[in-house]
Order: sequence, then structure tokens, then C-alpha cells
Amino acid sequence: MIKYLIIPDVHGRSFWRDPVNDTLKNTDAKIIFLGDYLDPYPDEWNVSDDYRKIAIDVFKEIIELKKAYPNRIVLLLGNHDAGYCIGDYICSCRMDHANRREIEKLFNDNRNLFQIAEETTINDKHFIFSHAGILKEWVERVWGDEMNREGFNIIDELNNAWLTDHYGILDSLGIYDNYRGWGGSQYGSPLWSDIRSWILVKPEETYGFNIVGHTRMQMPAVFETIASLDTQNAYYLDENGNIVNYDTNEVLEKYF
Repeated sequence: MIKYLIIPDVHGRSFWRDPVNDTLKNTDAKIIFLGDYLDPYPDEWNVSDDYRKIAIDVFKEIIELKKAYPNRIVLLLGNHDAGYCIGDYICSCRMDHANRREIEKLFNDNRNLFQIAEETTINDKHFIFSHAGILKEWVERVWGDEMNREGFNIIDELNNAWLTDHYGILDSLGIYDNYRGWGGSQYGSPLWSDIRSWILVKPEETYGFNIVGHTRMQMPAVFETIASLDTQNAYYLDENGNIVNYDTNEVLEKYF
């Protein structure tokens, strides 16, 4: 039984349509998009296609789905999205400068439809959804001693910062790790952390099991604290807390 349908980075692609439509029609599961709706990879498109405009149309389609099913669809922000709705100092990679104003308006007009993170518990397993994963070392760098206060919840803090335009927090989403370029931090933000930074992360260094996209991969990578799923394929969490390939119903196994 599907509890959460997971849609990794879209980047203008169409792989998400059938799983989303089938899930909406035949289940009561929630559907979570892990961010990065725009800025397609040119190598995935025929050069004759106006692929950037196609990506905008796909983005509009996803926004309309969220409006139609506000309680079932969760739209997270990725680093590419933040380049338009926070600032290009967060991300300017493959930015669509020709259509930038239109994209910025889409985000601004629909700001309340998006969030930075989501969490759920299934079968006593605590799952954290974000674009790239949430590490306590990054949280401590940004919040300091505040993270130790009673009732502190990083999911609420991140989402409240987004909705209130708290740029002291939002600016820190531009912190990337060493694998993403010279001068990076050891611990990247929830929009920038590379899967290679997570290989040796211990459970006590995060807030739960992280489900992310962000790093384009041929096959999903599952480690002790994280599943990296940016493979142009849908996945789902079942009632036992297993991560399952939507197309094959194969349960993903950890690498170690």
C-alpha cells in the first residue's frame, strides 16, 4: 500500500505524470515532489525542442495539481528553484535567464504552495524529506544554541523561514559542501548537500532517515541515513516504511 509517492527532480521531464495520476485516482496516499522543477539538462532533450518553455509548462501543470489537491500534494524547493525565488546567489546553474521574470512570478504568486521540508513517521520509522538532506552540523552553524531549545523542530523552522521571508535563514540555503565546488563547507544545506557527504553520516548526526533527490544518478543510492533517488523514476513508501520502486515494486536495499 502506498503511503507516500515520491517524485524526485523533475527538471521539465514527464516521468512523474502517470504515477501521480494513478496515485491520485486509486489511492489516498500523499504525493511529495522533492524540488528542482525547472532548468532541464540540455543533453536529455532534442536540440530542436524549446525545452526551457516545456519545463515552464510542466511546472505550471504541477502548480495546478497542487491547487487541485492541496492536502495530498507536497511541493518542496530545490536549489534550482531557490535561484529564482530567493536569489541567484543560491543557484545560477543552467538558469533560464530568457524566461527568468516569468518563473520568478510563478514562485512569488504561489509562494504558499511550497515548503522546504516535510516529515512523517511510518511503522515507527521517522522520515525526513528535503531536496538534499538535513544535517545537524549545518543546523548548528545556522541556528547555533537555538537548536537546543525545548520544542525546536527543524522542519517547522525551515518552513516558517520560507513563509515569513526570513532571509537570515534563507541565505544559508546557499551553503554547499566540498563536493559541489571549491570553498564549500563540510556540511551543505538541505538544498545543496551532496550524497557523497552522507556516506559516513551516523543516525545521531541527522533527524531521521532522509529521502532526497538533487544528485543525478543512474540508480538509487541507499545508505544508513539517506536514500538518494534522483533517477527519473518514481518511488513510494509503503505501510511498513519500505522505499519501493514504483515501476517494479522492488524494495530498495541498503548498500551497506
